[in-house]
Amino acid sequence: MGKWRDLIVAVCTLGLVLSSGASATAPGAFAAGASPPCPTLAPDARDERPVLLAQAATAVGTAENAVGTLIVKRADGRMEELRGRGALPLYPGDECRTERGSRAVIRLADGTLLAMNEQTRFAIRTREERGGGLARVFKLALGEVWMRVVGAGPIEVETPAATAAIKGTEFNLRVLADGKSILTVLEGTVVFRNEWCSPCSVARAGQSAVERGRPCDQPVAVDPAAVISWITGVVR
Repeated sequence: MGKWRDLIVAVCTLGLVLSSGASATAPGAFAAGASPPCPTLAPDARDERPVLLAQAATAVGTAENAVGTLIVKRADGRMEELRGRGALPLYPGDECRTERGSRAVIRLADGTLLAMNEQTRFAIRTREERGGGLARVFKLALGEVWMRVVGAGPIEVETPAATAAIKGTEFNLRVLADGKSILTVLEGTVVFRNEWCSPCSVARAGQSAVERGRPCDQPVAVDPAAVISWITGVVR
């Protein structure tokens, strides 16, 4: 930006020299041959815009496939869609939604896979960790997601009833219309918690459910393959 400031100063100086011998004019008018007043650069436009653009360019992942339609609402209100295979980048602040009969798959920057079942809605957020780094947070309001986590960074899925803390595992999480949340773990261990109970560890082939304002149910054994049969045809 320093070169632009030098150029503007030079133009202003030239205008003052050209107008120094001109006769006085009415207020608001310019003398013959004079240059108009120099524009000023606001500090925000000069200093902060490159930072904001750099932040906005950092995608958390890419939507790679949609059976039906994936609808993405950007933080600025713009709407974008993906139908079939493609590469739609996703950013913190985006809201993702599938309608009836639609499913989608997203690949995060670290290689983690996330699939969305039909009639699913979540928002993407990030949060600074106390020890440094960022945690990826998915605020799942309704519907069903499957995730295979491969990165070392922390991931959380927040539902109206509880939060699932995930690191290097595979799981399925379904949120019903009343907020009831059902967690099924396929590999590894997921910590399921809310403010009404101690953290509940759900291990491989286990399932736990929780309702708003109630503690998590004790995990029970289930058939994980039956739970995630819906991802067939969207996750390859």
